Amino acid sequence: MRIPSEIRKFFEIEEGQTLLIKGLPGTGKTTLALEIMNALCERKNGMYISTRVDPTRLYAVNPWVKEVLPPKNVVNATRAKLLRSLQGREISNYDAVLDFFKVFFDEAEEIDNPMIVVDSWDAILNYTAKIMGEAQHGFEQNMCEFARDLGIHLIFVSEFSGIVPLDYIVDGVVTMENLRLRSTGLDNSSCMRTRYVRQIRLEKLRGVEIRQKTYIATLHGGRFRYFEPYREHTDARIGGDVVRIPDPSDGRISSGIPDLDSLIGGFKYGSCNVLEIDYGVGKRYYQMLTALASNALKNGRGVFILPSIGYQLSSRDIFVPTNVVVSQPNEDEDLDEWGDEILGKWDDLRERTGKPILNIIGMDAMEFAFGYKAVLNMTNRMIRRWKETNDVNVMVVKSGQESINMAVHTADTYLLVNELNGGLCIYGVIPMTEPHNMLLEERNSISLTPIV
Repeated sequence: MRIPSEIRKFFEIEEGQTLLIKGLPGTGKTTLALEIMNALCERKNGMYISTRVDPTRLYAVNPWVKEVLPPKNVVNATRAKLLRSLQGREISNYDAVLDFFKVFFDEAEEIDNPMIVVDSWDAILNYTAKIMGEAQHGFEQNMCEFARDLGIHLIFVSEFSGIVPLDYIVDGVVTMENLRLRSTGLDNSSCMRTRYVRQIRLEKLRGVEIRQKTYIATLHGGRFRYFEPYREHTDARIGGDVVRIPDPSDGRISSGIPDLDSLIGGFKYGSCNVLEIDYGVGKRYYQMLTALASNALKNGRGVFILPSIGYQLSSRDIFVPTNVVVSQPNEDEDLDEWGDEILGKWDDLRERTGKPILNIIGMDAMEFAFGYKAVLNMTNRMIRRWKETNDVNVMVVKSGQESINMAVHTADTYLLVNELNGGLCIYGVIPMTEPHNMLLEERNSISLTPIV
């Protein structure tokens, strides 16, 4: 599942499909082309016509390509090589260029389920511009007709991101592009929030229903991979059947997500950790809190939950009464009295478990019940208590609420969850990290993959 299912279906329609992969330099076009070849070609049935690299260089950068692309199938089409091969021919310049490529089509025709990648097509056109002149567009049409007549899949790689004549000739067009994540901060921390991710846009795939126009993608580990939308688990049960994750070190607790622990080192004792939920994420962040709370329970800690607005515990949630407390603020209550009650519940949990406890606080619920200024005073009181008792605290804030202004300045760790093309992306503002795609695995475990 490294390439979108739409692209796979496109090449399965019939033999001789032609695809244009385009985008600015560095967006991942070559890696995508090689990944398509790897996914759809039989062993060693690919041919790569390159204006850039020889086999040694290609395999050094992409060692996994050897299985589908033997050295004899990597064709050197650099400017010097191409022009040298065209010299001394007794036919017209246009036919000479066409014959140069027809040789490779004839070779590929002898292979079962062949696929040819030309990378980059722009360089080929540039090298032969003086030779062919205005006949270039007819040359592109002939290349596609060769592929269809011989039943050879043909992929053009282009550095142009705009519309070019080839768009109208080929059967399919996809674009690779870099996308800047929007900044949602209310204060001047927007520069800390700026991140870029990679996405693939399916512009045209004749004969295939495009169910989703764009997907987030990554080149992590030198391989292309796209991400499906993040699915919401309908019954994420706290304390359910999950694997216990040990704490990463003394003085820190696990987030319940091993990949996140590797990224930020877990949550420190006495720390204030902020989880900001951006617009469009909806309820899908619940699994993060479920993983965090469940793992704290399995490691013998007490858990206090002040749910965010809209947060609903699973109907199957089973709490150990002495280890978990859920409390919802009421706008009719006196804030000081409610605060004293909360501090008492924390003390009781800590005494029962003999360990620092985990607090998950929905700041939006507090802000709605008591107002921002009152919450600010109460939060200062809570933070002082956390430092004294070594409790670990996660404050959940929603993009746009006033509490963000306070939270970003009090956080030891600040994580932001975005919605991207149906998927979920998380990255650290404090500490600053690259964006990662979130994926819900079996048994409600969550994995993170760098989006690079």
